[in-house]
Amino acid sequence: MSYFHNKRIWVTGASSGIGRSVAIKLSKLGAEVILTARNRDKLEEVKKECGNAKAHIFDHDLSKLESIDDLVNRVTREVGSIDILFNNAGVSAYSAANETDFNVYTQVMNLNFLSVVKLTKCLLPQMISNKKGQIVTNTSLSGKFGSKKRTVYASSKHALHGFMDSLRAEVHEHNIKVNTVAPGFVNTEIGMKALTGDGTPYGANDRGHKSQGMDLDKASEMIIKSIEANKRESYIVPRISFPKIALYISRYFPGLGAIIARNYNEEDNG
Repeated sequence: MSYFHNKRIWVTGASSGIGRSVAIKLSKLGAEVILTARNRDKLEEVKKECGNAKAHIFDHDLSKLESIDDLVNRVTREVGSIDILFNNAGVSAYSAANETDFNVYTQVMNLNFLSVVKLTKCLLPQMISNKKGQIVTNTSLSGKFGSKKRTVYASSKHALHGFMDSLRAEVHEHNIKVNTVAPGFVNTEIGMKALTGDGTPYGANDRGHKSQGMDLDKASEMIIKSIEANKRESYIVPRISFPKIALYISRYFPGLGAIIARNYNEEDNG
């Protein structure tokens, strides 16, 4: 029997990309999935692809932090307690610090970081009471090292790693698992929706998502395997790839990593 069989799993950002793929695969493995994103029509499509009655739609804009409490109350009242939370909702951003309006930082941090904190905190009491649960957060390799035009995005993802690492230590005694999955380039439309300096969408996938991007099905399979294996931190990249090499260079040879960061240009890798 699958590890995920009959588990209630809440997937945010479930209308497209990694969230959509992971939700469908979890449903096929026998999970009861709760689907959250802003676009209800797209969530209806995902529910159909899940192919069973154990898929529930709760459309919501998670950047509206003040209403997350009500959302959690509705989900737990109508569906029940959550076994696994997959924090996946987020937005990319691509612009240099001196080109970026401050409100773009606020917008990205609200969705990428603070909504994760709020949703996680809302679910923690029931997990602590049940003495079980699993909190999984989709971050990014940008949460491990920064590069040009990534001050907004990398900041939000670095914050997630700090929060999850500390949370893991705090809830270990309650038998709650805490995992992070950090993808590199994945062939999704994340580049299309990435915010630019004035908050408008970038509108293109010309920075490696298609040319270097990992196959979406392969990436979601790796994520699901890492959740089942309870891996503390997983890097969702091909075994041999530039992002993985850059990750280890930045860790063990930070001086060389700094040189790569200031010379690497995503726009040259479309």
